[in-house]
Amino acid sequence: MALRCLISGLISLLAFSGTHAAPEAGTVTEVTSFSVPKAPSGMFYYASQDLLYVLCGTATNADHYLYVMSTSGSQKCFITIPEAVKMSRVDGFYIVGSTAYIVDSQGPMHSGSADGSVYAVDWTNPCSCTSSGTCSSSTATWSPTITKTWKFSASQSDISDGSGNDDYFRNSGIVVSGDYLYAVNGVHPNPGLTCCYPKSLVKVKMDDSSIASKWSFTGSTLGHDVDMEGLTCGADGCSDYIYIGDEWNYIYKLRLGTSDPATAVEVEWNARSIVGNVNDDKGIESLTYAPTTGYFYAGIQDTSTIHVLKLESSSDGTTTTTTYTGTTTTTTAGPTTTTTVTTNTATTVAVTATSSTSKTTCLLSFLIALVSSFAK
Repeated sequence: MALRCLISGLISLLAFSGTHAAPEAGTVTEVTSFSVPKAPSGMFYYASQDLLYVLCGTATNADHYLYVMSTSGSQKCFITIPEAVKMSRVDGFYIVGSTAYIVDSQGPMHSGSADGSVYAVDWTNPCSCTSSGTCSSSTATWSPTITKTWKFSASQSDISDGSGNDDYFRNSGIVVSGDYLYAVNGVHPNPGLTCCYPKSLVKVKMDDSSIASKWSFTGSTLGHDVDMEGLTCGADGCSDYIYIGDEWNYIYKLRLGTSDPATAVEVEWNARSIVGNVNDDKGIESLTYAPTTGYFYAGIQDTSTIHVLKLESSSDGTTTTTTYTGTTTTTTAGPTTTTTVTTNTATTVAVTATSSTSKTTCLLSFLIALVSSFAK
């Protein structure tokens, strides 16, 4: 134990010395998965109804769809958003009170569209769903009224994405928090998937569309290519962190109070073995978190599958135990994490990791030992 603590202290000391360390490799466990009829381009857990709203933008300048589903994958209602609403390629969905927010990744690219990157619309609860998760209608057509539009450009001075090779900010996700919204510029083959870095996550002041904060990423920021698409809050409601789904099938935990993108991403979960073999640019397209289950829901474009995931890291505490029923797939990364899995009717996953407090104690122990060695 003492040796492990000293090693941890040495690692922490190196981090403090200014040498950039890669994000912590978290542990991701698949609890279950379920299919949706169309590719899930956006997803939102609506706490007022305990339901998932799965947005499917399967074609450009055409009808779009919302599947209303329970957190266990049971379909409650199917909503059609007609082409006449003029949203080009919908890629994100969020509800706050009487307002819904719909992301349009190609709105500014098409002259016949509503010409926005995000639309605020009147939320009318088209399926008449209740707080108990039941819906009066199983199908509905919803033609929302657009009340406000935000339009972003990669070439605008306060974003500066694309290095002059791509002027479009292809917004692919949304979180609304207080007076701000978060948007992310997804990668598009133009002609390749790595042609047009940087790509940025931006925090936008909604009343005047100004960029309050920006985190810009290239293929070297995290040590691999990125294609950030899905955005969601976690258990803290985005008070400190936002979670990002990446189409290369990573999920990131980004600290909002840290401006440097390389250090802001504190934890990275590699879900590639869970998602399986999918085509490039067709992995995790949407992401949401349900506090009622404690799980994240990742929508995969290529397979039209939603994977229900348990995400764990050392910063979450010393020991986490979850009991559920179903088939389990576990991916463990990092030398400080031990995972034990028993698969039967009730599956228990126990993860032991070093907490932030323990890391601080280890650093202090290491420094004391170092000083003592010099004093002898």
